[in-house]
Amino acid sequence: MKKRISILIALMLAVTLCIDTAAVSASELSDLNKKIKEKKASLEQGKKKEKEMMDSIVDLEETISQLDGEIGNAQEDLAVLTEELEKAKKKVRRQNKDLSKRLRSMYKNGSVGFLDVLLSSGSFSDFLTNLDMVQRILKNDEDVLEDLKEAHQLIKKKKKEVEELQAELEAAQQTAVAEKADVTRQKEELEAANKREADDIGDLEAEREALEARLAAEAEQGKISNSKNSKYKEGQFLWPLPASHEVTSEYGWRDCPFHGREFHAAIDIGGADPGSPIVASASGKVVQAGWYGGFGISVIIDHGGGLTTQYNHCSSVNVSEGDKVKRGQTIAFLGSTGYSTGPHLDYRVYKDGNVVSPWDYL
Repeated sequence: MKKRISILIALMLAVTLCIDTAAVSASELSDLNKKIKEKKASLEQGKKKEKEMMDSIVDLEETISQLDGEIGNAQEDLAVLTEELEKAKKKVRRQNKDLSKRLRSMYKNGSVGFLDVLLSSGSFSDFLTNLDMVQRILKNDEDVLEDLKEAHQLIKKKKKEVEELQAELEAAQQTAVAEKADVTRQKEELEAANKREADDIGDLEAEREALEARLAAEAEQGKISNSKNSKYKEGQFLWPLPASHEVTSEYGWRDCPFHGREFHAAIDIGGADPGSPIVASASGKVVQAGWYGGFGISVIIDHGGGLTTQYNHCSSVNVSEGDKVKRGQTIAFLGSTGYSTGPHLDYRVYKDGNVVSPWDYL
């Protein structure tokens, strides 16, 4: 009696442990999905900000280039004004020198000086005429000299304005260069952070994939081990994808793009258009129809005698769990759901709950 009670307690503990383990696994999967969602949202924001920074850098480069061109124009203008200013200075000096020389000659040394011109007048009328002529000559010299001085001042003023403009442009360019360097540094830091986020997402997805595969395997083991009590009578299995016999990956060891080196417990059949019909290899009962972890949309059929077939990565199903199907009946359509690199059928066969080569039954 005590032995029976002990066995009963042990069975109850085992059931409880299985339930607890399943609950923990489901909770882990939920937590992983939540973390992945949060990480992807964060990465999306980071990528968006990274693009904004790149746009800012491009705008700053255009600004720097534009300022560089304006500085070049200002330097050319400055060179022209500097040359014009030197010419104006020479003209002022020359005109001033000529006027001074003429005045000295007229007042002191010249035979036709100022007084000579006035004293040689034949009449008072001639005197006034000569006086007016001399005054006009002097006035013209003074006007020319004044014009030259004004031109000199104007060029000097413009030169100062261009120098100030050049200084402002150079300061603006330096500010833009410094801002570009700062934004570039921030962008590089953000790129590194985004890469870390992407790596974290990859790690989390790999962890989720492993957990889903484990949960699927556990669930699958329960589904494919229920057919031992009946007999299988239909002989060789029917090819499951009538539209193509192209095998893209054999049963056995291979390099998987998702898991690395692994044992491939199926044959992959490709070469057909997405949506091509997938048929039941033999009559039986549908024990799985719908999403099935990393297998994507999947159908599992119990044929009796411990034989089960599995059809993975479908685009959609044409049956429901519990349906009885006949050999050659369309059960699903070709797709690329779950962990798949393209449209193909992942076809598996189980005997007494253990995976076997499909070629033993096709």
